[in-house]
Amino acid sequence: MPAFRVNLAALKNNGGSASATVDLGRVRRFLAWGSVTMVDSLNDFDRDNAFAFDIYTIDGVKTPTAVFGGDHWGPLGSGSNVYQGAVVGSGRFINMWLRSIHTDDLDTFGVGCVLTID
Repeated sequence: MPAFRVNLAALKNNGGSASATVDLGRVRRFLAWGSVTMVDSLNDFDRDNAFAFDIYTIDGVKTPTAVFGGDHWGPLGSGSNVYQGAVVGSGRFINMWLRSIHTDDLDTFGVGCVLTID
């Protein structure tokens, strides 16, 4: 069972966003997930701060929306929605995305993992 790992840092000095695409080498069944392992409030951690770690696309197709609307995420269908945090599926290219919202106040770091099933 091959495993893949990517580190993502969504920091004030890199625009508060990071993404990585895991290439499984061929279409395979997999379990993919992301975990935020560090949140650093640079000023006031308050209402204007948020973060999300998404399994954003599988082979270029967005995963289903998990959260939308409000002050941070945009209308249904927007690229700024929160997408799935874990996916069991099949594909070759798995894109993961970590975002810090209101980056003047917030740094985040996370780890994306993929386990292949076949």
